[in-house]
Amino acid sequence: MGKHYKEIIWPIMKISIAPCLLWMLCVQLSLAKDLRAQEILSQRITISVTDMDMEKVLEKIEGQTKVRFIYSAEVIHAERKVTLDYQNQRLDTVLETLLGPLGIEYKVSRKTILLRKAAEKKTSLKTESIGNTVPNGADREITGKVLDEKGEPIPGASVVVKGTTVGTSTNIEGVYQLSVPNDKDIVIFSFVGYISQEIQLGNATSLDITLKVDEKALEEVVVVGFGEQKKVSVTGSVSSVTSEVLQQSSSASLANSLSGRLPGLTSIQSGGGQPGRDDATMYLRGAATTNGRSPLILIDGVPRDNIRTLDASEVASVSILKDASATAVFGVRGANGVILITTKRGSAGKNELTINAEQSFSSFTREPERLHSLEYMALRNEASKNDGITPLPFSDEIMAKYANPLAGLDPNDPDYARKAMVRKYIYPDHDYYREYISRYAPQTRVNMNVTGGTDKVSYFVNGGYLHQGGNLNTEPKSVLGYDPAAKMDRYNFRANLDYKVTNSLKSFLNIGSYIEQVNMPAAWLYGDSDTGWMMSDLIYQAQTILPITPGPTTIDGFGVAPGQIVDPGYMDRSAFEIMNRMGARNEVRSNLNASFGAEWDLSSVVTKGLSLKGMLSYDSKATTAMQGRKSERLYLAEVDMVNDKLSYAVKRSDETLLSLSKSADSRYNINMQGSINYARAFGRHDATGMILGQRDTWETQNGEIPFNVLGVAARATYGYDERYLAEINMGYNGSEQFAPGHRYGFFPAFSAGWVISNENFLKNNRFITNLKLRASYGKVGNDKMGSARFLYQSDITLGSGGPLPSLGLGQTVNQGLLGNPNITWEIAKKQNYGLDLQVLRDLNLSVDVFKERRSNILISRGTVPEFQGVPLGSIPKVNMGLVDNKGFELELSYNKALSKDFKIMVSGNYGYNHNTVKFLDESVRDETYAYRYRSTGFSLNQSWGYKIDYSNGNGYFNSKEELDSYLKTTTYGFGEPRVGDFKYIDLNKDGVINDKDQAPIGYSNIPRVIYGLSLTFEYKGFDLTTFFQGVGKYSSNYQQQGVYEYIIRGTYFDYHKTAWTPERYAAGEKITYPALSTHSNTNHTANDFFVMNRSFTRLKNLVLGYTLPAGALKAVGVSKMRVYVSAQNYFTWAHLKMGHLDPENDASLGYPVTKMANFGLNITF
Repeated sequence: MGKHYKEIIWPIMKISIAPCLLWMLCVQLSLAKDLRAQEILSQRITISVTDMDMEKVLEKIEGQTKVRFIYSAEVIHAERKVTLDYQNQRLDTVLETLLGPLGIEYKVSRKTILLRKAAEKKTSLKTESIGNTVPNGADREITGKVLDEKGEPIPGASVVVKGTTVGTSTNIEGVYQLSVPNDKDIVIFSFVGYISQEIQLGNATSLDITLKVDEKALEEVVVVGFGEQKKVSVTGSVSSVTSEVLQQSSSASLANSLSGRLPGLTSIQSGGGQPGRDDATMYLRGAATTNGRSPLILIDGVPRDNIRTLDASEVASVSILKDASATAVFGVRGANGVILITTKRGSAGKNELTINAEQSFSSFTREPERLHSLEYMALRNEASKNDGITPLPFSDEIMAKYANPLAGLDPNDPDYARKAMVRKYIYPDHDYYREYISRYAPQTRVNMNVTGGTDKVSYFVNGGYLHQGGNLNTEPKSVLGYDPAAKMDRYNFRANLDYKVTNSLKSFLNIGSYIEQVNMPAAWLYGDSDTGWMMSDLIYQAQTILPITPGPTTIDGFGVAPGQIVDPGYMDRSAFEIMNRMGARNEVRSNLNASFGAEWDLSSVVTKGLSLKGMLSYDSKATTAMQGRKSERLYLAEVDMVNDKLSYAVKRSDETLLSLSKSADSRYNINMQGSINYARAFGRHDATGMILGQRDTWETQNGEIPFNVLGVAARATYGYDERYLAEINMGYNGSEQFAPGHRYGFFPAFSAGWVISNENFLKNNRFITNLKLRASYGKVGNDKMGSARFLYQSDITLGSGGPLPSLGLGQTVNQGLLGNPNITWEIAKKQNYGLDLQVLRDLNLSVDVFKERRSNILISRGTVPEFQGVPLGSIPKVNMGLVDNKGFELELSYNKALSKDFKIMVSGNYGYNHNTVKFLDESVRDETYAYRYRSTGFSLNQSWGYKIDYSNGNGYFNSKEELDSYLKTTTYGFGEPRVGDFKYIDLNKDGVINDKDQAPIGYSNIPRVIYGLSLTFEYKGFDLTTFFQGVGKYSSNYQQQGVYEYIIRGTYFDYHKTAWTPERYAAGEKITYPALSTHSNTNHTANDFFVMNRSFTRLKNLVLGYTLPAGALKAVGVSKMRVYVSAQNYFTWAHLKMGHLDPENDASLGYPVTKMANFGLNITF
């Protein structure tokens, strides 16, 4: 026990040293005087102008001193002509000479100089100086204006009676009118970015207020681990995106809305667009491990496991932390990067109600071209001919009947109608895909939120509804008695409340919840127990049922099995029956999370800048599945083509009543956090510190042992003169994944920054307005070791039936997995070097270069021989893997108002990452292999296959002579090639094409390149935004269903129509596929052809909107209204050889990715 506490307490003491020393230093520095203003005014300038406008003179001074003047053009008489001639003179002397005679005074605040009339001072609010008065105790109306320091009106400023919800806001001229209750006497004036004022009215009825700029509030901040930092002081690699950008997407999943938005974040919609399952696979800076690769996700500082269900309307910003200095505070969970999501909060002011409504229609991004019956038969004959099969499956006579089913029938025959129907059913040209799959599916989204508050309480409350329809053509509930439609309905709710208990104590309560109902057909094909696969299989059937299948889709409302003509034994199921007649499944997924916390400012108790913060969070999830299943009644069409007869036999008639089943699963998580925080500025010195402790516990309903993570984090930052920056981050964490003695680890990181643009030699440069260098190095961990737990313990199992000489049959004791008590977390050592550049205040560029070495990766041994009694699969896993990862990122933005009415905004990002396996204990192959390693030296998940010999121009055996010549020296170890088949390269030159000749092809299935580009134009009330997203250097091996032509009875797509034939080759026509076959052959393996380039560029969003003039809306009580139309995923430029495959889909015939056309309306009251 004592040893255990020593292991915890001693590292905590070490972590505490840096912040405590920093605190002592800051207390000493607090005695120093602030000489910043003096220093600014003592700068020397040289200026010589004659009859120049006052405003231009001030701009020239700004250029030399890098100060910023704030003024009203009327106050300074901007067009007044000025003549000055000063050589190396102090700034204060120049200003006094320039402004004094005009009755203008100035005030310095940091690097800003405010100019105002010397007599314009509002320091007294005595009754007699304000205007009209009313008798004490009576209700009164007060009116007035709210102005900024330049004398300009502030529209939308909040005017609230203190301690009440009574309030109003200023109009476009800054004018307000407020009815004040007779028992209240204090009014609060506030606006975002300005210092609030509390005014005691007395008997005043007319009151004009000037609000001062709150420089601290206007400083841009970014969300970092367990807090916020001024952007200027950030030394780590952090990128963020705002809610306004995310809400441009109509995606049902927030994860998909992030695609291409942030440099370094890869988000691939690999699972397709199935309602309720349209999630994304996410990586930060690629992957560097064979184990868990997903980043840590926190919502309002609390770990969560998914963001798919989060409503974009709830989100204020999303930040990603990429380097060690940004993620070290998360310790054992920070190696894969961190995604921080901050939800919206309220602020003091008038209640604001916002309603967003959107109607969309979705369809698949890629669909197969229709294959007609004659096309199918011609391709099947071609494949049979290539394989030497005689006779061909479809004679000219049969094909003629399919070409003209009614040939030979007499229209005057009284039985003509029946015979014509029979002929069309016997010789059909079905389009099963369109019969089962609709072109469009509806999506409806409605969201409403209200925000506001007083000086005591502020709130943000949001409610949302999303309906996502599926693309299966199912029958209605009114016919079946149940609803098998593929669809999803989701209800979101969030309430964030802030309460100011006292001037030094603030509390908050965050509540978030959703209920999601996912509906789908109940049947599972081929025994699949996963509903996702079931939906994919339905899509597969719809694409592969042959157009020549005889009979109608249904008989008497029941399905007809398609197994006829070519392979009577194939497929004893009907897609119609599966979609409609075998029941329905409904899953209800619910989540409730709540966080309560408080922050106590100790400035008046201990020292300025010190505070305490604590938070307790609860998160519960539950899934309840209700399923009604029934067996099907299935017909089989029996065809007599000779006599034109069509009959039906009952293939299966075990239809039963709907049987119900129910399953449930739930889990909950408790997170506790407590922190000491410090932030203080002393003249040129800025310092912050934090020490935080937290514990995570989560349990499941099935009685598993709870999961626990315990940790301490610390941060200390220091900045001198906004030029030199330093930061230390530390995490000390424990994970129950590992054995006692190996559970806790210490993860430090260091970073520094140099703001070069604040140096004397550059601060007067008007071209480069910001230039900062950043560097960081640190160590973080990863305890994601897959689904298995307690790998440090050995597994012993009992069996029965073992022979015992003395006792006969009995139990046996079997050795399962051997435990490894030394298992521990992965370690990622990360370096990051960055540059931030701003040019002319409009153009921003950020560059980051990174390098990572991931060690201690948990792997299975590959070089240990199997020994007696323990199979290789039972050998314990070890921390021996080693992977390197490196790359760079670029982020560029340009915002410019070209005129009063026209504004342009451009932003783009580009990221490149490349991982290399250094060691996975891979068994080296002998020297007869062309490549002796399949992992070491290559990227994770590198694609492998046979290299095709394109030296003859197309990579096929184009003649029998070419094939015979090849086979004289080389043979295939996995079949006999034909004319028209792929010609492989014998890489090891042993005369045999086999596994020893396989080579790396293309890239990994983890993209190396990600990028995004957004262009926005605003003109008067119109706005147009285009957003492109893409990935590159991205490959996968496509095979089997949806790719190979021989599957089942022949499954053909558009690219099979131009397969290799002697005639097509001789004519010099385009060839897109090897010679067709009716069975698997040497073509159907991983090779240059089937390992395809999945790189793509997609028009992710296109939005055209119009905001109505405010004046036209005022009369109906609306402050803002915007209408828009948009498109999502509508155009994709890809490199796949198969036009029916979307490059984001992992599976060749999974539920496709969808595109959407949308119409929306935003209204604010």
